Amino acid sequence: THSMNMLRYINLFKFLALRSVYEEEDARKKAEPEDQDYYGMGSRSARWNSMLLIGIIFSTLCPPIAVLTFINFAICRLEYGYLIPFAESKKADLGGAFWVRKVEHIFIGCGIYCILMIGVLYGRAGHSGPALLTAPTLLYVVWSYKRFVFEFQWEKLPFEELMKDKLIKERPSPSDKLATQYEQPELVDM
Repeated sequence: THSMNMLRYINLFKFLALRSVYEEEDARKKAEPEDQDYYGMGSRSARWNSMLLIGIIFSTLCPPIAVLTFINFAICRLEYGYLIPFAESKKADLGGAFWVRKVEHIFIGCGIYCILMIGVLYGRAGHSGPALLTAPTLLYVVWSYKRFVFEFQWEKLPFEELMKDKLIKERPSPSDKLATQYEQPELVDM
C-alpha cells in the first residue's frame, strides 16, 4: 500500500485523462490535490495510529508482529519522508490537532491492551491472582488519559506564559546595550 501511495497513481491517471482536454499546466493543477478522504493528513494519521496500536496490542501475544510493525514504519519513514515534503501539494499545518488526537487514541489502545492482558492472564492462569495483580494498570491508564485531556493545555497558552513572553519582548536587546556603551573618541574613524 505504501509503495502504491508513493507512485501517486490516482493523480497520474487524473492528469493523463485531463491532459487530453486541458493544457498540460491546467491538467496538472486539476489533478492536485490528492483525495483528502484517503490521502489526507487526518486519514493517513488515523491509519498510522491503527497500525501502531495493532503492533502494540498484539505483539505481546505474537512477538513477530513487533518486527513487522517496525519494518512497516521503517518503510513509512522512507516513503512518506519523500512523498510529503517533495511530491504532494502543500497543506495547512494542523499537526497539533492531529497529534493530540493520536495520543488520545494511543491511550485508548493502551486501555484495550490492559484489558486484553488481564483477560489473557485470567484465562491462562490457574487462578485469578495474576489478573488481579495486573488490574490496577487499567486504572493508571484511565488516570493518565484524564490527566492528558484535562490538565495539558495545547489550544490556549496559559496567561503566565503570555506575560513571560511579553516581558521578554520588552527587555532591551543586547544590541541596544551595545549602542549605549562608551567608545573612546580617538579610536573612532573620522
